Amino acid sequence: MKTRLGIFVLCLLLLPLAGLWLSGEEWNTLPGNGDIAGSDEALTNTPAILLTTLMLAGYLLLSNHLVKMLTGNAPLKLQRNYFLSMGAAGAVLVWLLAYLNLFTASWVTQPDNLLMQLLVYTPLFALLAPAVLSTRALLASFSGVLKQLSRGISIPAPDSASAAYALAPLAAFGLLGGAAWPDQLYWLFWAAPLLLLVALQLLWGESTIFSGLKSGDWGRLICAALAGLIVGNFGVAAYQANGGLLAIKLIHPWFAQPGYALFGLLCLQLGDIIAENWRGKQRTELFKQKKKFPIPVVVKKN
Repeated sequence: MKTRLGIFVLCLLLLPLAGLWLSGEEWNTLPGNGDIAGSDEALTNTPAILLTTLMLAGYLLLSNHLVKMLTGNAPLKLQRNYFLSMGAAGAVLVWLLAYLNLFTASWVTQPDNLLMQLLVYTPLFALLAPAVLSTRALLASFSGVLKQLSRGISIPAPDSASAAYALAPLAAFGLLGGAAWPDQLYWLFWAAPLLLLVALQLLWGESTIFSGLKSGDWGRLICAALAGLIVGNFGVAAYQANGGLLAIKLIHPWFAQPGYALFGLLCLQLGDIIAENWRGKQRTELFKQKKKFPIPVVVKKN
């Protein structure tokens, strides 16, 4: 698990830089750096960010409570360590996506110093992945949803090795080419992180979020994509309602919706990898408390 995640992080950090070098451009000419230098819309609204963080935390608790009402199980309570790990991994993931945005400037970046950004944005970023997973659990908890979605069209898939050897170069090309030619390959650039995670899973002989498609099970994919749409739109709406300005530099704002759905799928695949840390452990072992020190009692017969 750690090796795959390490490779994933290094690829997202280094391959775009290699693409920038191949294109002959320089770091200070990146579209994102240009926005930082000259955009008044990029001014950080710290109160708006903090209020959005509180609203997203409230949304996470509400969705968890609704899941408990529908199923009797509270994910945040029963899987506390898993959601804490997802919060940390999700924060790193969103910071990596913010780094990738420097090469495409799909949204306006912030001009503040890095330390201020880390302090203000990290709590917000840490809530996004758990919110997506909690929303997916809520959607899946409605009666009959997963049953209906498990009867979809079956899609035959190649063997793991063939799929991995096809997806890995495609992901690498997306990260390289998207940084070199962002106007032409931005769509592949943003799909590359998910393709890379899936390829790494296949290379390690693990299942992916697309494995169920062979049997026609679309439940996990559709619920995760919808969860990404809900959380993405909620976060943007909350930030704007609190007075924040967010400039999404796409042809049309609706073009951001596939990005939210893709983020939901990326969170689901990342969640599957993080969950491997608990693979094979019994439920009693996960919540087992420390035993008290035994005190022997000796009974003597008179």
